[in-house]
Amino acid sequence: MHLRVLLLFLAALLCLPPLLHGAVGAADPWLEMEKGLQLCGVEINCYRSCCFISREERERLISAGAVPLNIDPQAVPDCRCSMRDGWANDEILLEIYGADRGACSRLWRQFAAIAEGPAGAADRVWCVEGSHEAGGELTALGEALIRALGGQLRRVDTHPRMVQLLAELPWAGAGFALDEGPVNLTLELYEDAYLERVRIRLGIPVLFSFSNG
Repeated sequence: MHLRVLLLFLAALLCLPPLLHGAVGAADPWLEMEKGLQLCGVEINCYRSCCFISREERERLISAGAVPLNIDPQAVPDCRCSMRDGWANDEILLEIYGADRGACSRLWRQFAAIAEGPAGAADRVWCVEGSHEAGGELTALGEALIRALGGQLRRVDTHPRMVQLLAELPWAGAGFALDEGPVNLTLELYEDAYLERVRIRLGIPVLFSFSNG
């Protein structure tokens, strides 16, 4: 139920076809994305992962003291979490994010042990955010990132100061079925003229369009 609702929401949000079902193949997709990004000189600043949980699972997390309270919502510490209601079937969107991959992984395992819900990799969306020095062409950088991740480019969409790419990674499980072929990675590059950096976001299999970090 969690996976179905999440994927339907994301497919509608991003105007993409329905997803194929299938678990993420890599044991730690964050680590695999990190390896490829570092090969291309990307400075990683945030790891994210999301899934849906029930209200009962949320209450178990709160009762166990696993959810930190009174955190500055603008801060991006080593790791933090958020839980948002208002979704279909009365479910809660659980998101873990922070600058420390190890801390985020440990928090997720702690949540999974208590809630008995978000442990499965197939129920999760995995994201990494970072930046790269400005200069050069955005599409070329995106293609280099996909090659470093061991993937195959499927589609490129260009916008003013932004490029969005879809690709297939052999280790990232099933994803979208497009005319160009299967897709399980979404990559977004945005040229930030103020910071003189290229902001980079990767998502398996998709990216959320909102951010709270």
